[in-house]
Amino acid sequence: MKKDSAIFGSDPDKLAKLWTIGGNTNNDRIKLDENQVKSELLHDMLAGKMPLDQAVAQILSKVLSQLCEHIKPFTGDSFGLLLSDPNTDLSVLKRIKDYSKSLSKKVSSEAEHDVVAAIYYAAIAGALINYNQRITSFSYESLLNAFSSMIEAGWMTPKLTDLFQKAHEYCANKLK
Repeated sequence: MKKDSAIFGSDPDKLAKLWTIGGNTNNDRIKLDENQVKSELLHDMLAGKMPLDQAVAQILSKVLSQLCEHIKPFTGDSFGLLLSDPNTDLSVLKRIKDYSKSLSKKVSSEAEHDVVAAIYYAAIAGALINYNQRITSFSYESLLNAFSSMIEAGWMTPKLTDLFQKAHEYCANKLK
């Protein structure tokens, strides 16, 4: 039997067996890669900024001095800064929640959806922790489950994990 130069003289059955053995580690690698993708997407999204609302852009030039206190989402602060700052205005947290909710309808992958959901729930968590306000119609039990999932995600940032833990405790206390 003539040896095929494409497989460098190796027995095709041995190569097939090696490929099978090597292929068994793919599931672990895929899982790791998914978490890495989500982690990178989350960091990118947290570094992103709120888009400027057209109505605000028109008003901005007229009443800039009056808006200084409420203009924080338009000054270049990232989602990460806004979500981690306990002084972020409640209306800004509501806008982040609404923006991420609308964005979730436009994303194309599961990883993007999970990251947008993290931002959505982070805004809700911030409102609960910093303002004692629930800015969603979800029950405390539903929020408790969502925060648990976010805490267990292997791709979450430490600051968001901490925020979700505080919100989880908040909801657990509300259910007592």
